[in-house]
Amino acid sequence: MRALVIVLALIVGACSRESSVMDEIARVERRNAETAARNQADAARFMEQQRARTGVETRASGLAYETTRRAPDPALPSPPRDGQVLVEYEGRLADGTVFDSSAAHGGPAQFGVSEVVPGFSEMLQLMRPGQEVIAYMPPELAYGARGSPPAIPPNAALAFRIRLLAFARADGRTVAAPQR
Repeated sequence: MRALVIVLALIVGACSRESSVMDEIARVERRNAETAARNQADAARFMEQQRARTGVETRASGLAYETTRRAPDPALPSPPRDGQVLVEYEGRLADGTVFDSSAAHGGPAQFGVSEVVPGFSEMLQLMRPGQEVIAYMPPELAYGARGSPPAIPPNAALAFRIRLLAFARADGRTVAAPQR
């Protein structure tokens, strides 16, 4: 009988702890939803401000960008979706916080055009070697509603400074800006 009372006490205790755990989960989910909604509104304002600036071009996808350095040879092709690029970049949140950069990783980065967030990939396919841009990406072209914790919150608009140094085509040929 005593063992039964102990088991029942453990079950009742577990149920009340389970209830408090569920309450805490619900509180965290509510807080996350509120943060995501606030970030979505902030991102919309940020994108609107960037698009209104002189010299900023906006694409149908929502990507906005400004060219800060023109390609020395505009006749060079742009990287294809299946290409590999060599870039210098710096990513910032709308408040200016740097969350990543190629310099922090020791220099230019190499990766596939299709291996990055959609806005970055779209921007690369518009660029020519030697060109530098600042690309402004709404959440749906960046990390979306999930974000990329802990550095990138949900529904964050991002700004990337991107300088395309060179790219390799699928056939392995390298296309680079002429050396000055």
